[in-house]
Amino acid sequence: MQNDLISVIVPVYNVEDYLRECLDSIISQTYTNLEIILVDDGSPDGSGTICDEYAKKDSRIKVIHQQNSGVSVARNTGLKAVTGDYIGFVDSDDYIEPNMYEELHRCLIENDADMSVCGIKQFGAKTKSDFYGNKCLNKSAFLKKLLDETVPSYLWNKLYKKHLFSGIVFPANLVYEDLRVLHIVTDKASTIGFTDKTFYNYRASDNTITSTRNLKNITDHINASHERSEKYKDTVYYVYAITGEFKCLRLIVSDMSVAKHDNILYKNLFKESKNLYKICKTEIKGLQKVITYIYLVSPKLYYGFKILSFKLHIFS
Repeated sequence: MQNDLISVIVPVYNVEDYLRECLDSIISQTYTNLEIILVDDGSPDGSGTICDEYAKKDSRIKVIHQQNSGVSVARNTGLKAVTGDYIGFVDSDDYIEPNMYEELHRCLIENDADMSVCGIKQFGAKTKSDFYGNKCLNKSAFLKKLLDETVPSYLWNKLYKKHLFSGIVFPANLVYEDLRVLHIVTDKASTIGFTDKTFYNYRASDNTITSTRNLKNITDHINASHERSEKYKDTVYYVYAITGEFKCLRLIVSDMSVAKHDNILYKNLFKESKNLYKICKTEIKGLQKVITYIYLVSPKLYYGFKILSFKLHIFS
C-alpha cells in the first residue's frame, strides 16, 4: 500500500562527509513513493554538488539552492515545496533504517493517527535510546509527555499528515526550533501512534555532550522553553510544561558549571531552576528524581553523570 506520497525534507549545510550516507538511506527506503526535497542552505563545501549529483540519478529528488539562512528557513523552504500527503524530516548528517517510512506509514494507517513516532539511536552507540514501545496515544496524553520532555521535541523520528504543518513557520535566526514548533503541530493532531522499533540514527552535536554553549545558544534554549510554558499557563498542561522548562534549565546550568560563563547568570539560572522544581517536583519521579537530587546538590556532579549517560544511554 504505497499510494500515499511522502515528502521528506532534508536541510543541507556543510555535511559533505555524511551526506551520501544520509541520502543513500533515504533513496533505499522500502517505501518508494517518496518526494525527497533537499534544501542546500548555501553550503560552502561540496554538499550542494552532492545534492545535484543525486538528483541526476533519482527523479524523486528535488534540489533547492538558497543563500545561507539557517536550518529554520531551509525547513520553511522545504515545506513550501511539499506536494505529498505526508511529511517527514531527516537531518543531513543522520541516516535512517531502510524500512523507517514503511513502518511509520503503516503505524499511521493502522492507528488512524495524524502522527507516528519511532525510536532513535545515537550514531555509534551500542544501545538504543528513546524507545517508546508499541502504543497509541490521544493528543492530550502525548502533549503531556512532549511538554515534560518524556518524549523529546525531535522533528525527525516522526511522520506527519500534511495538514499538521498548515500555517507553520519555523522561526528564523533562532536555535531549538523543534522545541518551538512541535507542540503547536501536536495541538492539531488527534491521535499519535508509536512503533516499538528504532529506525532513526542521529549524530549528537558538540553542544549535546559538552559545555561549548555560547550565550545565544543558552538564551534561545531558555526562551523557547519558557515561551512554551507561557502558552499553556492556566491549562492542565502547565505543570508538564514547567517540568520541561526545569529540565531545560537543569541541562543548561550543569553545562555552565564546568564552563567559563558569567557567574552571576549561572547563579541566577540555578536559583530559577530551583523555583521551577518547587512547582513541578510531584512530576519528577523514579530515576529522574534521583538525578535531580544530584543536580540540586551539585550541578557539576550532575554534569558528570550526564556525560556518562550519553555514553551508556542510562538517563538524560
